[in-house]
Amino acid sequence: MQQRRTTIKDIAVHLGIDHSTVSRALNDNPNISEETKHQVRQAALRLGYVANASARAMRYNHNALIGLAIPDIRNDFYSSVARALAERCNRAGFQMVLVNTDDHPEVECRQVRALMEARVAGVLITPTPELLETTARLLAPVPTVQFVRQSPKLAGDIVSMDDTGAMREATEHLLAQGHTRIGYVGTRKDINVGQARLNGYLAAQAAAGLTIDERYIALVSPRQTFGADSVARLLALTPAPTALIIGSSELTIGGLGAIQATGVNIPHGLAVIGYGDPVWCRLLSPALTAVQLPVDAMVEAAETLILNRIGGKAPAEPEVRSCRPTLVVRGSTAI
Repeated sequence: MQQRRTTIKDIAVHLGIDHSTVSRALNDNPNISEETKHQVRQAALRLGYVANASARAMRYNHNALIGLAIPDIRNDFYSSVARALAERCNRAGFQMVLVNTDDHPEVECRQVRALMEARVAGVLITPTPELLETTARLLAPVPTVQFVRQSPKLAGDIVSMDDTGAMREATEHLLAQGHTRIGYVGTRKDINVGQARLNGYLAAQAAAGLTIDERYIALVSPRQTFGADSVARLLALTPAPTALIIGSSELTIGGLGAIQATGVNIPHGLAVIGYGDPVWCRLLSPALTAVQLPVDAMVEAAETLILNRIGGKAPAEPEVRSCRPTLVVRGSTAI
């Protein structure tokens, strides 16, 4: 026979107090002493009490849930973000709900609708370039933080990276080593971070007085196959680039596969800078010079912004937090 669920009244009977006192203690009411709160929480744990999320949603108009909508969970950067955010949400008394949009606007809309149906308290989203108006309307009533990318259709706070500065620094590093034929494989320009990263690459070359050769630039969707195809095309040019910057985590994986297939020696035949700095970058031979992304700083900023919005502590105007990536120099660009 299935055992019935423990209720607030069961906890009240167990402790010999009124059930309203138990309810207020579990909801951290300031009028209840810390000693009583502790006793109630301990009893709830012993008795196996589980809060009724539906009842909470009806009372507060949301559950203790924060949605995270990302384009690709297989991407090292986004998987790191999801793990770090889940830990922070848990410490703050929330649960993170992860949805994968596949960087497709219709999938994104369905996933965001599912989050709204779950009555999430807020959403962190890396929006698709073609975000639908319906998606924007769904997100409008809840605190929303745009993460990494931005869409003009969405209001709310923004957590971004200094992509332009990071790519300029990477390009300057190669220029300082004497490279003048520097290839660039990055995300397409309708993704705002793709334009920002390209701007950094172009600005460094312009400052060095170099004429931009468009043949050495490939802008594609951030998928491994596109990275492999683009790098293979650049290496087939005459003359081929002597150095290469890859401006996306997924493009880096595909691009490195293409370089390996050609047999080009790194760094003597080709200096390479990747994007993102997962552990495997250090395990390659030679180890990969990479733009290290500020995962912890970005997640901390996003958590602060979303919790402030949920708690009504944020200013009326949207806030923008920008975090700076770090260029980590390793053997793949050694002279």
